[in-house]
Amino acid sequence: MIVERIELTDIRNYESAQFDLTPGMTAVVGANGQGKTNLAEAVAYLATLSSFRGAPTDAMIRTDADAGFIRAVITDAEREISIEAELSRSGRNRVQVNRQRLAKTRDLLGVMRASVFSPDDLVIIKGGPSDRRRFLDDTLVALRSRYDLVRRELDRIVKQRNRLLKQAGGELTDEIAITLDVWDTRMAEVGDQLGRARA
Repeated sequence: MIVERIELTDIRNYESAQFDLTPGMTAVVGANGQGKTNLAEAVAYLATLSSFRGAPTDAMIRTDADAGFIRAVITDAEREISIEAELSRSGRNRVQVNRQRLAKTRDLLGVMRASVFSPDDLVIIKGGPSDRRRFLDDTLVALRSRYDLVRRELDRIVKQRNRLLKQAGGELTDEIAITLDVWDTRMAEVGDQLGRARA
């Protein structure tokens, strides 16, 4: 997969910019604050639908704008694919592939693949097991987009379970114990799916 062109409109410090890339390795060089990382973030966004910096999507939109656009033309196995993502402050982001709007932005996962390795990623080596699991999960979703739903379901279950424990305030009634057992069972099932996929 080769990125041939990337266009940014109202993304971070770019009001409007187009980069035509040639096959092979591309080095992006510039002074601090010129937008090198912003360009990498935009390319990675089309592959992951999130900022590798951990920033919310609306933080990628230029300060004075209501929406930002990331457009790319990629070639994959001799076919050309155009991708466009509209990032909106209202949260109603839209995605098009070959000028066809996708019903769900998540349908974009897997169309384009990108890996980012930054100094923050040293946490894979220096950090704890949860950091390594997060890295494996991100890689898994990049390779098999269907696991994004599994990961999101596990996150939802954990949040619900934690909310229940917080509401219980340390008092485990029969009703709470039964509900907790349901969440624990579901968490084990979904966690097992993710664990098997990581292996």
